[in-house]
Amino acid sequence: MKPTDTHSGDKVPRPISSDEAQRGEGSPDPVLEPVNPATEVVDKVITPTSVKELEEQTREINERLANVEPKPQR
Repeated sequence: MKPTDTHSGDKVPRPISSDEAQRGEGSPDPVLEPVNPATEVVDKVITPTSVKELEEQTREINERLANVEPKPQR
């Protein structure tokens, strides 16, 4: 993950610190909606965000491969 990435992968909109958690403070932001049991498996396997991330990684890999000189054949 690059330092400029905005997607942190956290399960809450703004994660709370361990000190806040120990004091029993909740997240000031609204909590995300509960998981829908009917779609939970599919949601875990593939999400639009993960597809975009994989496409970006694939594009970067292909760009790097295009810049590499091929090894001479023996």
